[in-house]
Formats: sequence, C-alpha cells, structure tokens
Amino acid sequence: MRICLFLSGHIRTLFYKFHENIELIKSKIDDCEIDVVYSFWDDYSIGGRLNDPWHIKSDNFKQPEISIETLTDYFLSNGIRNVKGEIESTKIMDKVLLDTKFLPEKSGRNVLSSQYYKKNRIVQKYFNDDYDFYVQIRSDITIDDFPTVDLINSIIDKKSLVVSKYYWYNEPYIGTDCNEMINCSTRNVFKELNEIYLNEEKISKQLDYHYGEKVTGKHILNMIQSGSIDNLCVFDFGFRVIR
Repeated sequence: MRICLFLSGHIRTLFYKFHENIELIKSKIDDCEIDVVYSFWDDYSIGGRLNDPWHIKSDNFKQPEISIETLTDYFLSNGIRNVKGEIESTKIMDKVLLDTKFLPEKSGRNVLSSQYYKKNRIVQKYFNDDYDFYVQIRSDITIDDFPTVDLINSIIDKKSLVVSKYYWYNEPYIGTDCNEMINCSTRNVFKELNEIYLNEEKISKQLDYHYGEKVTGKHILNMIQSGSIDNLCVFDFGFRVIR
C-alpha cells in the first residue's frame, strides 16, 4: 500500500517525536511505502498554552536549522521512502492574510487563510493520484492509533474521508465542527478537501463565526452535499499537541 503524508504550515515541534507517528502507521499497515510532501513556513513558531490535558511539553530538544536538507535527512532516516517539499518566507503569509475573507478573532487578526493557503499550495504544486491513501497531519501532534489495513481496504474504492472522533480534546464530532489536526482520505477526496483557500468567500458567508474547526466542518458538509464525499468515517486517533 502506498501512503502519502502531507504536512503544512509551521514546523513547530516536528523534530521532537514526529517519527513516532511514522512508526505507528507502519505498525498498523504491514508492507506499506510512505512518502512525505510538505510546504512549511521558514520559522518554527513554537509556543502556545499548556493548560489543556491534550497538550504535551517538549523538553530539552534541539531545533535544527530549517532547511530542505535537514527535513529530507530527518524523514529519510525515519523510514520515509521519498520526500518532496518547499519552505516559504513568512512574508508571503503576511500578504495572504491581507486578503483574508474571515472575520477577525477577539484576540486580533484571523490567521486561518495562511493555513488554508499552505494546504492548497501542496495540492497545486505536489498532488498526484499515485497513492492509495492520503494523510493530512500537523507537524506538532502525536497520535496513539491509526486505521488498520483492513479498514483502509474497506473504504479505498469509495469517496472516503476519515476524521477524528473528537474535534476538540473530549468534544465529539457530530457532523459540524471538525478536527483539523489529522484526517485521512482517498485520492478522489484529498484534492478538493484541501481547497478551502479557493472557497473562502463562499464559506465565510455561510458562517457567522470563523474558526478552524467550524470552517473545516462546513467545507466537509459542502462536499458531502455535492457528492464529493460519499463515505465519512470517524476514528479515534488519540491525538495530542506537543508545545
């Protein structure tokens, strides 16, 4: 089975223990080949609150220089077959945010557009349909479980999307707000799933309040209603964020 991991945005705590996610996926799917595709910004942006039970503190780990070579070496040395990607300046992010269609947050500007720009950037620059299964995953999370090969084989011929059982730490997904940290999809779903950036104006008009889980959830509902997704599965990845 050929699997592609897609990572985008800030590198954050990738080098701390992301390799454990790779090991877990390989333990669940025997004889799989995993490639990595990424589009990162040129800074780490490590930080954020640690007061939630699903946050883990990264202790005493060295942050290597951000470069294509460093990322390639890291992934290849941890069992990845092929690596492709790019690193963009955060100056581009600032330009993207000037044109955002999303309402400002209480704390200031809404940065969602930079996230969706990066996901769409991967689709536009690197997407191909050579893989059996596509995994969108944040660089700063760790997961405790992953779909088995039997589950994947049962959905692989459909327009399938696998989302987290919880959109927040202990808040279950009920068809609206959806977790953005990890999802899995088949080739006929992945591309459109990551085109929120091209549909910002439409989605922003459909919602009264704009935050990531709500925007992603609305985009998925739009895809279901249009027939772009015909098989939605819920799975408990047991995700936690490493700060």
